[in-house]
Amino acid sequence: NNLYVRLTFKAPAGGADHSDKDNEVKATMMFPNDKVPLADQAGCWSACHEDSKGMPKGKDKTKYATPGSMDLMQWKTGGGGKAMDGIVTDKRNMEGGKAGVTAEGAKAGDTYTVTFTRKLAGNPASGDVTLAPGKQYNIGFAVHDDYAFGRFHHVSFGYTIGLDDAKANINAVKQ
Repeated sequence: NNLYVRLTFKAPAGGADHSDKDNEVKATMMFPNDKVPLADQAGCWSACHEDSKGMPKGKDKTKYATPGSMDLMQWKTGGGGKAMDGIVTDKRNMEGGKAGVTAEGAKAGDTYTVTFTRKLAGNPASGDVTLAPGKQYNIGFAVHDDYAFGRFHHVSFGYTIGLDDAKANINAVKQ
């Protein structure tokens, strides 16, 4: 009934922006629906960064994925580690998803390990991508590190995740 994904990474220091004083690190996973242009190639980039020149800047700008939407899961270090279950459409909503997202994270030395859990059966009306065994889905990752806020983060290009026997860059198999 659930998808479990564990991310392990070393967050590089020395970012240009340190204005998120509450969160040393934020780790995000996004599932674009099939209407997001270039999501299979650009991953999270297609939601947050239409182009470098016109990229949204500052706290008063929104991120977007139109047409389409991206199902968003995020873990933050602040507040003892908090999970967000949201969606990106014409704006970013960090809450309102119905996929039952939970996340746990810890730091050992210079390495973070974050485990996300979400229901396979999301609620498409709220923007959740419904996941099914035997299928492949586009996925993107982002890490805000060194207390970075907004656009000062690392994003992946497009990856695929396959459930059970679906061929993909990342395979999630039933245990």
